[in-house]
Amino acid sequence: MQLTKKSSYGLIAALELAQAPPESSVSAAAIAHRYSLPLPFVEKILHRMRKGGLVRSKQGRGGGYSLARNPRDISLRQLLEALDESLDLVGCLSPGAHCELTVVCPTKKAWAKLGQRFKRMLDSLSLEDLLES
Repeated sequence: MQLTKKSSYGLIAALELAQAPPESSVSAAAIAHRYSLPLPFVEKILHRMRKGGLVRSKQGRGGGYSLARNPRDISLRQLLEALDESLDLVGCLSPGAHCELTVVCPTKKAWAKLGQRFKRMLDSLSLEDLLES
């Protein structure tokens, strides 16, 4: 598993929204400008997060994005899954994956166990937790 720029930029955007005052909106352009990120990519990420139910958008003057829930109620795992990131530590654990060693592989169970713990850790970390770091 390797997290992509999409997940890194998505976390940046989510933390920006989490820090914004309640009932305010932050534009994709403001986030992109502050961190020197490509605006079209930030817009796509925020759109995905909106489709995943993590953010809401407001059109027009003063529009932008805001979190759909309290930052303590959005886990890192929810964010990564909304961005369609794979959380499988190795490719053979992905749904539909094929590996010639599956039947005899001595490490598959170990990777699966580590993957479960990793996902629980991601479940246990909220955006609020990350703001406190």
